[in-house]
Amino acid sequence: MLSGRLRECDRLLPRPGSVPAERAEPTVSWPEFCDPDGPWLSRCAEEWQERGEFRHHRAGLVLVAFRFGWLAACATVPEHHFGAALPSLEGLRVSVDDGGRLAGLRLTGEAVEAPISERRWWEEVSAAFAPLTEALHALGGPKPGSHEYWGNPVGLVGTVLGRLERAGMPGNVMESARRLSAATGRPELLRIDPELSGTWARRRTCCQWWRRTGGGYCAECVLHDSPRTR
Repeated sequence: MLSGRLRECDRLLPRPGSVPAERAEPTVSWPEFCDPDGPWLSRCAEEWQERGEFRHHRAGLVLVAFRFGWLAACATVPEHHFGAALPSLEGLRVSVDDGGRLAGLRLTGEAVEAPISERRWWEEVSAAFAPLTEALHALGGPKPGSHEYWGNPVGLVGTVLGRLERAGMPGNVMESARRLSAATGRPELLRIDPELSGTWARRRTCCQWWRRTGGGYCAECVLHDSPRTR
């Protein structure tokens, strides 16, 4: 039953198991991707700039953090929610498509056997995320500790769990979100409230996509709560 639920997550989300090996793009190691002097990270930021037609340089850099935060949450949050072994992000490799987009994660480390504490989950995610924030800062982005970066792996916990809920998956998704966000030490970056309109989870930082002409807001966007949209 557990394996069936995780296979369904592979169908719902961009997870490492979603792409057959024969269709996977070539991969690079995570340290190589995060090298600010290398070709991968800067090209990924440029790809976001081009796709969004952004004039603000920060947008592309923050969206790289958004993309990795999303992929990391998709790769790990379902396992924690269902009590499965946690995929390790140690030895991580990533695929980058021809346009420069961060396309997916490829996991090479040994899984951490269940039961997995929320603290252990966050150790895996934050250890992989921290080098990215340092590299993005080196390219001209916010400081490594900025909520503009960290609001992504924290806030996107709610997005992943919300998708599981809408797909009819079992379990208390709000309780999972509360426990995981508390383990990050930054629970203020994810608002959890069953009374919210259209969702129970809302990010507290911006991914910057709204800057794109016609980009709009996602259901979990912090800007839904801004005074100018009330």
